[in-house]
Amino acid sequence: MTSRSVQIHELRIPLQAIECLSEEDRFAYYLLGHMFNELMCLQKLVAFALPKHDDIRPARRRPELAQALALFRLACSKIWEAKLALQTKEVSQTLRMVVLPKLENGIARLKALNAELNSAPWLGPLRNGMGFHFPDFKQWRADTTPQVGWVDDIVIFGESSGNTFYEASETIAQAWMFRECARFDGEIAPDPDRLIGQMINLLATMNSFLEDSLGVFIVSGWASHLDEEPTRHVVAVSSPAMSATAWLP
Repeated sequence: MTSRSVQIHELRIPLQAIECLSEEDRFAYYLLGHMFNELMCLQKLVAFALPKHDDIRPARRRPELAQALALFRLACSKIWEAKLALQTKEVSQTLRMVVLPKLENGIARLKALNAELNSAPWLGPLRNGMGFHFPDFKQWRADTTPQVGWVDDIVIFGESSGNTFYEASETIAQAWMFRECARFDGEIAPDPDRLIGQMINLLATMNSFLEDSLGVFIVSGWASHLDEEPTRHVVAVSSPAMSATAWLP
């Protein structure tokens, strides 16, 4: 595994600047930062988990696709929760009164973000069905009942438990997931690559909005409290995910 150095910066925000915020604005600031941290992590992980090779052998391709879809379902949950968080009384008020007036094209960007979220009607159902919960008996009863055309189950395994994969279980999980997507998306057989691509775009749009909203606090509200030059650090990075997308400025 190769490693390289990434330059990062440290911006210190004085306590007195934090204390100048109202309770609601301070809550919104910290919550938006938490949302950005988690969603950026998922954006990188989902993108990195996608197979990036031409090896189509099922023993490799199927576990990798399952890995990407597991992160996809988690991302569905977090994106859905982020949408709800932006609509809460405190956060929406802070956006309306503090952020959007100073964010370039702020109102238009928030409307575009909401439109993009609404274009993925499967977010809510997947969040409630398999994102934060495992399916119950009623949800999977039909899927786990052998039908005409069923074949033998396959378990893929290696020398360590980390290389074990229950292929039939994932087949059932994907069948249920795609059927749920089709109910709300209108596509009879949803394309996994399209769904994952749409999720990556949703994450990117949401993260861009969150990052710029947080920037309003820093640039517009706290500029007089900040040091002129942020502290710089050089970090050796060996993680393939970080090497693939060095998102730190």
